[in-house]
Amino acid sequence: MRISSPKMLFAGAAMLAFAPFASAEGLHVIQGGPAYLSAGVGVFNGVGIHPISGPNPRVPEINVEYQSASKLFGIGAAWGLMANTRGGFMGYTGFYSDIAWDRWVLTPVLGFGGYDAGNGKQLGSIFEFRLELGLAYQFANGGRLGVKIAHISNAYIVNQDPGENEALVTYSFPLSFGDHG
Repeated sequence: MRISSPKMLFAGAAMLAFAPFASAEGLHVIQGGPAYLSAGVGVFNGVGIHPISGPNPRVPEINVEYQSASKLFGIGAAWGLMANTRGGFMGYTGFYSDIAWDRWVLTPVLGFGGYDAGNGKQLGSIFEFRLELGLAYQFANGGRLGVKIAHISNAYIVNQDPGENEALVTYSFPLSFGDHG
């Protein structure tokens, strides 16, 4: 079953919109705290995409993302860069929230930005949306080790929207200069 891009965009927006209202015992939205710099390595075009060879193969990628310390109702700003080994590159900005339960932190991100395919997968337009969902374990020093899945799509703002999915292992470093909590 294929989930269409507009549905994924709506689901991501809903997660960010309702994140501040999570009410299960122990589950809470992190309202303050430090800014984070997250670095991830993984696979571009690697989750649920076929074929795995030819013009759109699975290729390694890196992702770097900054998440601001300042939040309004538990929602902060994020800026990131993604690059893969085929020369594909995306710069993006958007919104994120951190939903914590004990030492586990769930981080949805909804962003938009510019994509250049390089010698890699054509996504139909330069303007693309980016959805992410990360799950990380937070250590006592504030660092977070986790996994992230991401989806890039133009949400059919043009006729062609093949989309792409990513899976990454991440580590997030707390930045003391952004400490607001």
